[in-house]
Amino acid sequence: MFRTLVFHEIRPQNELNGQQRPIIVHDGYQDALPLPLFDSLPLFEERINYLVEKNYHLLTLAELKAFYQQQTPLPEKSVLLTFDDCFQSLKEYAYPVLKAAGVKASVFVATGWLFPKPAAYQADVLKVLSSEDLTAMADVFEYANHTAHFHQRRGTTAAKSMWETPTDFKADVALANQAEIIQHKDVFAYPFGLYDQQTVTSLKEMSFKLAFTTKPGFNTAATNPLELRRDVIPAAMSLAAFKELMTATAD
Repeated sequence: MFRTLVFHEIRPQNELNGQQRPIIVHDGYQDALPLPLFDSLPLFEERINYLVEKNYHLLTLAELKAFYQQQTPLPEKSVLLTFDDCFQSLKEYAYPVLKAAGVKASVFVATGWLFPKPAAYQADVLKVLSSEDLTAMADVFEYANHTAHFHQRRGTTAAKSMWETPTDFKADVALANQAEIIQHKDVFAYPFGLYDQQTVTSLKEMSFKLAFTTKPGFNTAATNPLELRRDVIPAAMSLAAFKELMTATAD
C-alpha cells in the first residue's frame, strides 16, 4: 500500500498572490494553472522534512513497476513524490529543497511544452523549462510521459485524448517517448487527471505499465496500475492536515 503525492507549482509566500497565472509553453497552448495546484515553498519544505524525519520510504518508478509486475513487496510507509508539467519553479524552488533533503521524485513531462533553451526565471508567469534544465536535475528527478502535444483541455471535464481519435493519441504518446529526456517510456500521467476508458485501453495496447490519475487515496496491489491514485497537495493544506493525510489508514 502506498500514497502518491502530486505537486505542480512551488512558490515562496510573496509569489502566492491569489491570482492565476498564464502558462507559457513552447507549442503555444494557452491556459492558466488553477490556484489549488500551487503550494507554498515554506510548507513544501516542511512537508519534505516531515517525510524524511518520519522515515517514509520515497519510492522510485522502478519499484512500483516491480510491485505490480513481479509482486515485489514495498517497504512500509512508502510514498511516491511526483511533479507535473515542468514549470520553472521545479528548478528554482523544488529541486534545491529535494536535493538538500536527499529525496528523489518523479516528473511527468509534456515534451511539446519544453523550450529548446534554458531561460531566466519569470515569477509573473508559469513558463516551462528546457530539456537541458531537466537533464541538469537528473540527480533528483526521473522523467516519464505526459504526452507531447495532447496536454490540452476543454473546461474541467475533457482532455484532448478524450476528443481526438485513439490513433492520434497513441501517435502523440509515441512522439513524446522519442524525446531523450523520457526515461520511463511505459509510465504515464493523464493531463489534468482527465481521461476515459478508451484512454486507458490505448495505454494498455501500447504496453504501458503505470498511469496516474489525480483521484485521491491509497494505492494497493488491487489498484489498476493504469488508474493509480494521486493526492494533490495545495498551499491551502496546512502542515497538520498534511500529517493527518500521511498517517491516515485505509478503510
